[in-house]
Amino acid sequence: MLVVAKTPHIEFSFKGPKDVLYPIVERLKADYPIQTIESDDRVEASLYKQIKTRIHGGIYLRADLFNAGVSQKLLAEATGIPRGHISQMISGNRSINPEISAKLAKYFHRPANRYRVPSVAA
Repeated sequence: MLVVAKTPHIEFSFKGPKDVLYPIVERLKADYPIQTIESDDRVEASLYKQIKTRIHGGIYLRADLFNAGVSQKLLAEATGIPRGHISQMISGNRSINPEISAKLAKYFHRPANRYRVPSVAA
């Protein structure tokens, strides 16, 4: 189940039995204006498609840089990936190919497919 609160923008993803999840979602509805997208409806839900089209491997790269406290310059020096390419990947203007994904995975000790997020047509 995917739940999206528009203000402030928060996304929650829940897995488990519906009888346990619904009370949680109802509590969230009391505090936030939320829209619920259930897993069975994901394919048809336009909001879900809008959210998924904004997700790319650079989002995970940005998070990993922040969590590691590493600058783009330091990452570029350590991996041999040009700093400009790193910046473009983070902004979503450059795709992350398998070779670069492998370098990032090795540096951050993450699975390589973390940075290879396929796009979803809107």
